[in-house]
Amino acid sequence: MATPVVPNQFAVGKNRIIHKPTAATFSFDTGDTTFKSIDWGRADEQRSSGLDYRKDDIVRVAQQLLMKLPR
Repeated sequence: MATPVVPNQFAVGKNRIIHKPTAATFSFDTGDTTFKSIDWGRADEQRSSGLDYRKDDIVRVAQQLLMKLPR
């Protein structure tokens, strides 16, 4: 079963947003509303903890965070 992805699992930096549990990194140019690149980190790995994050949930929340950044 998929583990919920929530905003407080992310770190937002100057030009990137990182999903801390998977190290998925979303790079963007300041002012843009789309990602320049995505490195999925460990998003595809099965975790021994049983946590299972779906990529579409991770990118959806990352996109929400990107849209909230000042332009």
